Amino acid sequence: MCPSVITWEKRKLGDNIIQYNEHTIENNQYPVFTSSRKGLFFQKDYYDGHQIASVDNTGYNIVPKGYFTYRHMSDDLIFKFNINDLADYGIVSTLYPVFTTTENLDAMYLMYQLNEGTEFKRFSLLQKQGGSRTYMYFSKLKELKLTIPNIKEQKSISELFKQLDSLITVNQDRILILQKSSIFKLTL
Repeated sequence: MCPSVITWEKRKLGDNIIQYNEHTIENNQYPVFTSSRKGLFFQKDYYDGHQIASVDNTGYNIVPKGYFTYRHMSDDLIFKFNINDLADYGIVSTLYPVFTTTENLDAMYLMYQLNEGTEFKRFSLLQKQGGSRTYMYFSKLKELKLTIPNIKEQKSISELFKQLDSLITVNQDRILILQKSSIFKLTL
């Protein structure tokens, strides 16, 4: 085998993620988050100054900075995994599992794999059991097998995707500015 060849191997996700089970012990202990398909937001920002969480959010799941959360059910097989980069701690409903990765799995690499990868999409399709909703409980997520390279390669891949996302955002912003200034009209 050539030394420059990077080996990828199938790994069970449950061997590389750790569930976080801390809950609030008082109301409004931390800011309430909304984990949506557009990302993770402070709930008041997402809902124009309103908090739609229960009046008493004692017992909500705590999401430390750098940890994942996601809605465990979907009406259309799409799940969005978000990482807390908003605050040291936030909270989400108990319907949103919280977890982190081990040292063998880069969090950004995993986020791209779960949100964009075909292996997870196929896996989520297999979870549909009649009815209109698909459930991705944490216990089920741990059964997912992903093809994963070594940690150095994971970090390189996630950095590349991060740069691409940034480039896309910058160009989308430029298009919006040009459209607003009527110099550039996008026609369909």
